[in-house]
Amino acid sequence: MRRQMESRYGRDGRQNLFVVGVIVLCFIVTLGLSFIFSGKGFLSLAGVFGKEKTRTIYAVAVGGYDDMTLARGSAELIRNRGGAGYIRQNADDDNNKIEIIFAVYKDANSAEKVLSSLEDRSAYVQEISIKESNLDWCEGDLKVACQNAMTYFDIAFDEMYDVSNSLNDNAISVGDAKTKIRVLYSHIEDIKSVFYQKVQNQDKPQITEIKLAIITALALLDNVEYGSSAKCASSVRYQIVQLVYCYKSLCANV
Repeated sequence: MRRQMESRYGRDGRQNLFVVGVIVLCFIVTLGLSFIFSGKGFLSLAGVFGKEKTRTIYAVAVGGYDDMTLARGSAELIRNRGGAGYIRQNADDDNNKIEIIFAVYKDANSAEKVLSSLEDRSAYVQEISIKESNLDWCEGDLKVACQNAMTYFDIAFDEMYDVSNSLNDNAISVGDAKTKIRVLYSHIEDIKSVFYQKVQNQDKPQITEIKLAIITALALLDNVEYGSSAKCASSVRYQIVQLVYCYKSLCANV
């Protein structure tokens, strides 16, 4: 009798365990299917689709300044040689030291090449990480409109980068640079106009952020100074640095 009871309860325990397993499996399958039909799939459960895309901009800089007056003097010397001479507080430094950015680059090789050519051995390459938004707050035509609008950054960066390098290499004149900047301004203005038309009935704060970023880009182009080739190259590089930090801020907010 005892054996029969043990056999019975053991068999019932295994059956109960089997039933629980089936229920759990059904739950997982149901959850998985819901994700598949929502366009995310099982991989999103593991965070594959949820990962943020990060791009890196490389800045050649020199830091360690404690005195702003000294930093400004060094920045002026850098500008006279065609560099950006952009002064900022290094928030990544524990002592919040002042640093000066010579220029920014889209790839590490270009930055390292420039670094090796500098006479200043205290200079270094600094990474500027930008977490690009996947625009989860919008969808459909609105998302496409925002994505198209945010292309302003790459378009402006690439053209301004080419202009500054061409000026530095004496491949173009200041007059040519001015023409290129004007054409670029018109291009960004077109992007702005199309975006404004697409989102005219939208009042989302992220939309406002994108609008402000594009307006800022136009203002930076309008602030380019023309004179000697070195001065013009310096001014363009200065605006590029501001463009990068503006875009970083935009991505953090949208």
